Amino acid sequence: MKRLSIFFPLFAVLFTLAILGAFWIPTHDSGWKIILLLLLWLSGISLIGLIWYHYEHKKAWLARIINETANHPHIHQQSFESDDFTEVVQAVNQLGKRILKEEERRGQLIADVAHELRTPLTILRSQLETLVLEGKEVSIHQLIPLVDEIIHMQQLIHNLQQLSLAKANQITIKRSWFVFQEWLEEIIETLNIKAIEKEIEVKVEGKVSKEVYWDSSRMKQVVINLLGNAIKYTEQGGKVNIVLKQSQGIVKIQIIDNGPGIPPEKLPYVFKRFYRVDASRSRVSGGSGLGLAIAKEFVELHGGSIYVESESGEGTTFTAILPIFPVD
Repeated sequence: MKRLSIFFPLFAVLFTLAILGAFWIPTHDSGWKIILLLLLWLSGISLIGLIWYHYEHKKAWLARIINETANHPHIHQQSFESDDFTEVVQAVNQLGKRILKEEERRGQLIADVAHELRTPLTILRSQLETLVLEGKEVSIHQLIPLVDEIIHMQQLIHNLQQLSLAKANQITIKRSWFVFQEWLEEIIETLNIKAIEKEIEVKVEGKVSKEVYWDSSRMKQVVINLLGNAIKYTEQGGKVNIVLKQSQGIVKIQIIDNGPGIPPEKLPYVFKRFYRVDASRSRVSGGSGLGLAIAKEFVELHGGSIYVESESGEGTTFTAILPIFPVD
């Protein structure tokens, strides 16, 4: 690169001389004027090319440095005498890690979305091709499964959008005061039909006597997801308990089921995007694998926390802890 840098002043001089010559040479010396104009064009193009090459070279050099430092996290100050330079290297190292991590996350997101959409699209294509090949009039009964797949894709895209906005802190939280106990009873009533179908008893223990200052809609989505999962994965005739505790401005909500439980090796991934403990049931149950990830984001946006405890064969407990009055 140093060798190429000596051409910068050379082409700059040629460029300047060509401009001056083009104006000073008499108009009847058209041959010389054409030569100088050609020289002007060549030197200008060359100068622009060198500037572009210099810029690209610097950009590639920076990318290489970021990559190398990210792949060699043990570079530290004994390699350099200057503390300031060490700080710069450490900053570049951290930047490189963040960039690589973000690229990996973005690539994984694209792969996950493609994977999730592949199944409903394949089903739609297969059923539509069958209808076309049969050449018969389409009945309402034949359209129902197609509509179901479209609804599934719409829900997937909607959930993915909510999750992305929540992670980027761009989702709107509309807080208001409301009576917690009445709000919870309405949610239980909404899901009670599914519980009755499986003869599952949903029992509430404890009480939150005060109003809470939450986004009613967002937190309703959280509880519906947690309670819905508990009912979904609890066997016929099982039990689901909702345990409520309130103390010092904090509300603790526990949703406990006596279902099959979650293996310990899978617990760290429960709140990950598109993760399903039982992948074989995902299509039957209609889950998108985004519910718990969204629940976690919504709880954290309210200044709270959420975690899971479980043992195989012993049931599962999801616990959400939130302040009654979240402070931004």
